[in-house]
Amino acid sequence: MRTRAAVSLCAVLLLCAGCGTPGAPQPPSLNLATPVADLKAVRAANRLTLTWTIPSETTDGAKFRHRGQTKICRVIDQATIGSCSAIGALDTPANVKTASFASDLPSSASAPSDYATYAVEVDNSNGRNAGLSNQIQVPTANVSSLNGSPLIRLSPDAILVSANITPHATIIEQVLELRRKEKGTPAPEAVAARRVLDLPEADGPASIELRDDTFTWEKTYEYRVAIVASPKVPNGQTFGFDAADSAPQTLVAHDVFPPAVPTGVQAVFSGQSPGQEPAIDVTWNPNAESDLAGYFVYRRRQNEAAESAVKLNTLPITAPAYHDGGVEAGNTYLYAVSAIDERGNQSNRSEEASELVPK
Repeated sequence: MRTRAAVSLCAVLLLCAGCGTPGAPQPPSLNLATPVADLKAVRAANRLTLTWTIPSETTDGAKFRHRGQTKICRVIDQATIGSCSAIGALDTPANVKTASFASDLPSSASAPSDYATYAVEVDNSNGRNAGLSNQIQVPTANVSSLNGSPLIRLSPDAILVSANITPHATIIEQVLELRRKEKGTPAPEAVAARRVLDLPEADGPASIELRDDTFTWEKTYEYRVAIVASPKVPNGQTFGFDAADSAPQTLVAHDVFPPAVPTGVQAVFSGQSPGQEPAIDVTWNPNAESDLAGYFVYRRRQNEAAESAVKLNTLPITAPAYHDGGVEAGNTYLYAVSAIDERGNQSNRSEEASELVPK
């Protein structure tokens, strides 16, 4: 009997050993959102846009449920925000990862050294929060501006864009930038730039020309001009932004420009050796155009009108020389040369050079 009782007692003790011991009761979650850590700011002209990731957890690791509003905090010309001075608020939605807030910069803080510091606070439904986000310093100075739309035109070797600009706050680093976007590509690229500080001094607006000499003929481009400012803020960082940006203008780089008129045309009689047919060799200075396709040579007799000159070659010749074996003794011939490019643009004819074929 004792053995059976001892076994039963041991079994009870073992069962009790596996039971959990109640601990101290845990306090309920305060439902305070984890402070935002990735607040970012983008300035375009005098408009500022803040973006951030909406907290999904509380400071004690629970899911952030009872959401209130997100306050936008700002101070002027102060390096840090002590307590939130809200300039706006928006609801904090669930099931959304990011949020944004846009507003104009304060017009009262427009001097070259002015700036604003921004942060956000995410409240729960009771209006409580775990503190400010990371803080962003943003320059608020008024800088140079564009006046009207830039003028764009084609030239034989570049696309020229003329912009009218009013320089302002030139102690801040600013660059006038020409941006080009090729049709079918996702983003523009800067193809020319001039520092505003290097512009000619003027009491008022100044017209500045930018040139794109890296374009390709027969392509379609979209051009715009921007003023890019890069001031420093008190935390030592450089804050770059587009202070101005013109509307895009589309241009088809269609080549309608002929090559230069050939120069230095000379005609020299050859064929004086016995049994050699008479001929005249025509030479000229080569053209320098990269898209040159070649030359055409024209000939007429001295007693014929200029309009009657005959084109001697049906296809362009690439060398700056032509051997004319179709001449007759006793005649004086006059030669002119024109140049043609790869797109069929042909120059005017050169000045004529004459030569006599002896009898």
